[in-house]
Amino acid sequence: MCVLTALYLTGVYSNIPFIKKWRTIYIETAMQTMNHKWLATAFIPKGVIDDVMKNRDAFLLAQSGLESDWSDDAASFIKDFTPKNQKEFLRLYHEIDEASFKDYIKKNPLFDLAGYEALLIDRSGLDEDGTPIKTVHGDTVLTIDTANRLMIVRVEGEGYVGRLAIVKDPSLVKVGTAATLGKSGQSVAQIAERSKAVLAVNASGFADYQAMGNGGVVVGLLISNGEMRNPCVGGDYKVIGFSEDNRLYIGKSIDEMKYRDAVEFFPALIVNGRNVVTDADAPEGSVGFGIQPRTAIGQAEDGTVFLLTVDGRKPGYSLGCTMTDLAAIMERYGAVQAANLDGGSSTVMVYRGREISRPAAGTSYGRIVPNAIVVTYPK
Repeated sequence: MCVLTALYLTGVYSNIPFIKKWRTIYIETAMQTMNHKWLATAFIPKGVIDDVMKNRDAFLLAQSGLESDWSDDAASFIKDFTPKNQKEFLRLYHEIDEASFKDYIKKNPLFDLAGYEALLIDRSGLDEDGTPIKTVHGDTVLTIDTANRLMIVRVEGEGYVGRLAIVKDPSLVKVGTAATLGKSGQSVAQIAERSKAVLAVNASGFADYQAMGNGGVVVGLLISNGEMRNPCVGGDYKVIGFSEDNRLYIGKSIDEMKYRDAVEFFPALIVNGRNVVTDADAPEGSVGFGIQPRTAIGQAEDGTVFLLTVDGRKPGYSLGCTMTDLAAIMERYGAVQAANLDGGSSTVMVYRGREISRPAAGTSYGRIVPNAIVVTYPK
């Protein structure tokens, strides 16, 4: 009994860096769930929990006033999305490792012969391992789909597996809504179909009392195709949306910016090229958000849009990731603006009508939700 008591006291109160870090992340993770806060409150004193969660409050307070500011005239945005040969393709999809791509084409010459304007290499299925093609960062390429101006990459890190859609044409990225918005939600796949979209991820949070919400009542700003469907909630929430010139803005109020498509969530990850998560002074934890399934959106200087989902709550496969991990992935691929979206059991990515991620909800489609970030087919 004395040994168990000593172990408990060490786990709860020790300032040894390794123990403190994982105790903090454990508390943050439990306290961010809807129905499993007891995993922290049943065993850990309230004072210890309160001290940990102060990190989150301080982090969110430090985000007050953050807002995107594109200082150029968007002249650097990509304008030609149709590569006519391999050289143009590799210039446009510069995230791809050239050597691994050329080796793949050498072994599969029919792709080269068919041309690059509508190149389709797809190994994104849940039962597929991806292609031998790598990105310049060493991640596995799952899909190259030049007709729809995108590629999909598998990203992996300590304890997590995710998918990153890299969309070259920001004008195709919009907010799609459930047909029954206000009454009930729909799956992301249904919203994608309704929006005539090739790819989609979940977006806004929704009213979810006792985890019994039906996804119909969105929380926060919702603008779709220039029409405001729900007002801002403010507070810690940040406007996340595209202006009419296809720039992603974070934190810019609707009084200052005319958005064509926008939602509202938190926290910001990268603003004006600065990683605002790693800059936060909370090294022993995860800035108060723990390890969870995640969804995020970002944009690079050249207009490329990143849609990221990280699977979670699946021991042995993927537990989820921290906000630090999420921001690091975005930063690695060149995002200069990026923000977290609703995550948890809602996190899912859909491509060509099928789920290509593994939702934590216990269903193949995730949860029914009010809206989604969609990538529409080019006209």
